[in-house]
Amino acid sequence: MINLQEFVQTIHTATAAAGEALIQKNLGLIDQFFEPVEEEPEQSSSGNARKAAINSRTETQTPNEEPPVQVMKPRMVAVQYPKTTKDGASIQTVNVPLITLVPLSQVELKEMEFATELELSVNGEDLQVSFPKRTAKSQDLAAEGANLGNGGKAKLEVKIAAMETPDGLRYLVDGYERALRSQIPG
Repeated sequence: MINLQEFVQTIHTATAAAGEALIQKNLGLIDQFFEPVEEEPEQSSSGNARKAAINSRTETQTPNEEPPVQVMKPRMVAVQYPKTTKDGASIQTVNVPLITLVPLSQVELKEMEFATELELSVNGEDLQVSFPKRTAKSQDLAAEGANLGNGGKAKLEVKIAAMETPDGLRYLVDGYERALRSQIPG
């Protein structure tokens, strides 16, 4: 037998750990589809101004400030795509962000469904729970105990569900898909 409060705390701790693991798994999408920009290519004056601002912030940064945001670029593959020109068929190389090629699925803990039958009993002022044995005799004894007020059964349910793709990720993928469409003739 286990104290009901300890049992619920254990389930809560396991749920929180599962939620954190899912967050880390979902953040892994960034490493899977993006890579850090090591050296930024020459940019327009506004791009150079941004780079200078980041560099000056890094140099004057105090210990309480957060470090500058890491710049990432999409992991790309080059695909040869046929196109028709006035001179006939030719091949055009299209740069394709990997994030546009695979379905993205993410999971979050909205609800967690965990169902089990528990036998209940009172020990002093504590409610105790245990997992019933699946024999005909134990089921009869549990039913008899419930009728006498000495015990009973309870059912605990927690549900897990899939989450919708976050708006930021959806907008990012949509932007890369528009950029990809602009490269493909037709």
